[in-house]
Amino acid sequence: MLYRVELREAAAKLLSDATDAGPNVFSRRALPLSQDALPAIYLSAPSDTARSTGRNAPDFVRTTQLNVDAMVSAGTPEATQDALDALTEQIELLIMQDVGFQKMLSQVSDITTRQEVDSDNSAYIGKVRVAFSLEYFEEFSPGGMPVTGLDLQMQTQGNRDFAETRDTFPAQNLQ
Repeated sequence: MLYRVELREAAAKLLSDATDAGPNVFSRRALPLSQDALPAIYLSAPSDTARSTGRNAPDFVRTTQLNVDAMVSAGTPEATQDALDALTEQIELLIMQDVGFQKMLSQVSDITTRQEVDSDNSAYIGKVRVAFSLEYFEEFSPGGMPVTGLDLQMQTQGNRDFAETRDTFPAQNLQ
């Protein structure tokens, strides 16, 4: 499973256990949601960037964009804004303060929040997107057969059999 999917699912579980949205936390569902399903949270990981750590083994610093979209409805614009602010705070605190989630990362490099309250369909709907830039390290293991031993022979000028050694070792000791 892709690591960004693991991050998305871990965040979804975290938020479904402890926010006002309760069981209405979705990570594999399309928006929009009906008003009777609110408050609700929808998580996605729509983008991912890998930057090489150098000209060596295929090691990368990856940044996954985790979008947490939440929607609320509370009757009046003021009540809707209050409910939206409370849910936004819950999302930020849970993601940033959960030790289990944070240990999956090297850092959260950026958080962007965008809120709006509108009444397009005669009900006041508050929406927020909290976008987290989640960084972690990824290493691609080289393919091929594992090394199980070494057979070395050293030579000097005039002495073709200067020194030699052989060693075998279990492949599980090498990574």
